[in-house]
Amino acid sequence: MEFTIKKELLDFCVAKNKDRIKDIVLAMEHAQDAIENDTKSSAGDKYETTREMVQQDLNRYQDQLAQAKKDAVVLQQLELDVKTSGAVGAVVVTDKASYFIAISLGKQYIAANDYMIISASSPIGKLLLGKVIGEGIVFNGNSQTIQAIY
Repeated sequence: MEFTIKKELLDFCVAKNKDRIKDIVLAMEHAQDAIENDTKSSAGDKYETTREMVQQDLNRYQDQLAQAKKDAVVLQQLELDVKTSGAVGAVVVTDKASYFIAISLGKQYIAANDYMIISASSPIGKLLLGKVIGEGIVFNGNSQTIQAIY
């Protein structure tokens, strides 16, 4: 059962990240087209302002694409073996929430349960790393006790 849910979580993350990369690349293509089309039809200050705004969008998309590619590497290297402490690839169940330590996707509903899909470098991810069953964490003033790890 634990392997099955971890496989579902991983497959979900991979699919979401692939969609994210596809969306970013498409947005970059549209921005690039906007620059090229604006070059043909504009002049003066309006042209410069529009071009700068589109260039800022392109820079933001490039940063997002770089992060998505890093996330893809994390997912590729993720091992689904059973964990005994909080680590990348672990599902950590507390008395408040269930976490999957992989990449940052936030709260997702998978296999009839809510999971917080988080990265190891996120604030809560850092708190969960190395923790074992029975240990507690305090996040945003709320105490949580680890009940299961797999």
